[in-house]
Amino acid sequence: MKPHNKNRSKAYARHQRKRIIRRKKLIAARREWQVKYEGRFAKGKVHCSCSMCSEKTKQHGYPKSQLVKMMSCREQLMECDS
Repeated sequence: MKPHNKNRSKAYARHQRKRIIRRKKLIAARREWQVKYEGRFAKGKVHCSCSMCSEKTKQHGYPKSQLVKMMSCREQLMECDS
């Protein structure tokens, strides 16, 4: 079995990490968020509660297929209760 070789160098990984942090810092600055450590932006997503970033269901409601499923579940519950 061959030894595991990395495709990318450590310099590449550092560059990508800095690039992601820089991008998320700009988003945070636009939203006027206060962040203690820049390293927090290295992982995860930057969430916002505005209508542009929030889930579609908050603004537009559930899709029709999901509404149909919910209605059928309610009907089944009504039948079981009676």
